[in-house]
Amino acid sequence: MEHKRINFIALFLIVVGVIGCSSREYKIRGSVEGVDEGKVFLVTCEGKMCDTLSIAELKNGKFEMQGQVPALTVTTLVVEGLFAQTVIYLENAEYEIKLDPRNLGSGKISGGGDVQKLANEYSAIDINLAKAIAEVRDEYVAVVKNPESNRFQELKGFVDSLQQDAQERKEAFLNRHADSYIALKDLAERAERLSLDELKKRFALLPEDLRQNSMGKMIDEQIRKKEALAVGHTAPDFKVQDAEGNFFTLYSIKAKMKIVDFWASWCAPCRALTPQLKALYEEFHNQGLEIVGISMDDNKERWLKAIEEENMTWIQGSNLEGFSRENSLCQLYNITNGIPYLVLMDESNRIVAAGAKLEPLQKEIMKFFQK
Repeated sequence: MEHKRINFIALFLIVVGVIGCSSREYKIRGSVEGVDEGKVFLVTCEGKMCDTLSIAELKNGKFEMQGQVPALTVTTLVVEGLFAQTVIYLENAEYEIKLDPRNLGSGKISGGGDVQKLANEYSAIDINLAKAIAEVRDEYVAVVKNPESNRFQELKGFVDSLQQDAQERKEAFLNRHADSYIALKDLAERAERLSLDELKKRFALLPEDLRQNSMGKMIDEQIRKKEALAVGHTAPDFKVQDAEGNFFTLYSIKAKMKIVDFWASWCAPCRALTPQLKALYEEFHNQGLEIVGISMDDNKERWLKAIEEENMTWIQGSNLEGFSRENSLCQLYNITNGIPYLVLMDESNRIVAAGAKLEPLQKEIMKFFQK
């Protein structure tokens, strides 16, 4: 009988515990400096879809809101008609928030859950950097007109050292908390710019639940794209129009080696690269090197005018879709960090080298043709 009584008490405590956990709520107490009345919205967005979790009335510059979230939810607190807003990593916990309309996109957050506390620590690095730079900003602006002066060089060195120190602190933070949501968010923001090896290494340090959320899946997709375009893999084929409006495919261009140069008439770095491409073309074209210029223009006249101005004598093509994420060629070749973007291929269309700089491709070309 005593045994059954103990089991009943244990079951009761478990049920109470579950109810207690499920009834936990978030509570946000906040203030908006210099604003007495208005509305405050707590909004969360997933892709292009946004949802308002809570609305509160400002009374004498203060507001309160509460509710419940099933799991960590990234939200933005917005004041109606103002730019006063801040990101909250919302969990069922208590938050104290101070908003200042003069400081766009910032707010002082106290309390919250573990993710919010980590986010505060991480963002403090940039906040402290901004404060340190602000102390010399006026003098820096004044002497920037005389870049040869000793004082300008001193200030520039000082600002550079501040930025370098902040970057090192951020990297150290991310290394200490490599399995955190903040590390996931940072990785998602930098996924397109990081090398494949670095991206895979950092992604592997995240726990399974973070790798499987929406940002984790986006990173995983970026890894697959980078792997498909890695050295040794076959470059994807595509079809474009030449200057006369005739279609041709990448694979139809036969050569021992070929450079695909993604460029545009409006891109100054692209056009500055032309003399180096000319030199390579003149030296190795007769030995089997081909260059295929693929314009990211959306204006045919400007594209053709640039070809004439730069005297580009190699193959040219374009889909005239312009440079954007929606451009099918940008999607196909994962061109996310701008142009110029160069891809070197062998006669079987296997990728030998790729990137924004010509030097690595040049080394491979010289190694191949001078062996």
